[in-house]
Amino acid sequence: MKTSSALPLGLFISDRVDRNNAKEIDRLAAEAGVTLRRYTFERPPIRPDLIDAAFFSRDLYEGSSLRKPGPLSEAFFRVIDAAPGLRWLHVCSSGLDLPQYQHSLRRGVMLTASRGSTALPIAQTVLAAVLGQARGLDHWLAAQAQREWSPLTGQALPRKVEDQEVVIVGAGAIGGEIARLLKAVGFRTTAVRRSDTPAPHCDRSVSIEHLDSVLPGCDWLVLAAPLTEETRGLIDARRMNLLSPHARIVNIARGELLDETALIDALRNGRLRGAYLDTFIQEPLPADSPLWTLPGVWISPHNSAASQGHEER
Repeated sequence: MKTSSALPLGLFISDRVDRNNAKEIDRLAAEAGVTLRRYTFERPPIRPDLIDAAFFSRDLYEGSSLRKPGPLSEAFFRVIDAAPGLRWLHVCSSGLDLPQYQHSLRRGVMLTASRGSTALPIAQTVLAAVLGQARGLDHWLAAQAQREWSPLTGQALPRKVEDQEVVIVGAGAIGGEIARLLKAVGFRTTAVRRSDTPAPHCDRSVSIEHLDSVLPGCDWLVLAAPLTEETRGLIDARRMNLLSPHARIVNIARGELLDETALIDALRNGRLRGAYLDTFIQEPLPADSPLWTLPGVWISPHNSAASQGHEER
């Protein structure tokens, strides 16, 4: 990167980030010995070659879905994709698979993600969904909708949380935080990662090659891994059949990690008890998808990270 002895470093950011964070950005640049010039839509560069770095912030993602950029996103990438000297793009997401990023990747721009910035709110959402279903909230809420006084008794009593095993695929910032919170309330936790190196807050770790071995004893299968060629279609019909009928699936990663058709079939036929799903192959989830109405399925609209304070993080 250019230093104070060279031409200023050109940084392209949103107008909102500039208004809210200009002083802090300039302070950090000064500490690093960088002479910085900030550009925005309201204050664009006179030439595209003056842009060296850019930040795709959360406000620019508004109006987008996972696979369909919104107008603000399209406007931002029209500017930076035309910048011949762009060397660094930082993005608000934790994954690097959004279609908007691919041009920068193809031309060798350094691309960095905001891994960990959404870990805590996503983990809190997963905790709420898993603990809620484990303790019978799905039953009580369905009864409430019908104005039925329907206590859980006998064989319908919830199993002890301490007897339930959560298998978390992906032990990064998000998966690690999920493990921490679930472990804190008593769940047993297993991490599935690239190696069997111990993971914090997990009772055991296994490598991805041994995923099949931990599925039969799994009560909750939580998908928190990035989408790669290795993880695409990871949970297919064969692996769903390895799960017990009382198991549930949680997906807060990417829809492409699991076979949705196989999932729908397993839920319809009682091969799985339920699911909490935040991400889908097609987003928004089509109104005619059976997932909306299948018993035991909770859905959020790719919104598990929703939290005030995200922009500051």
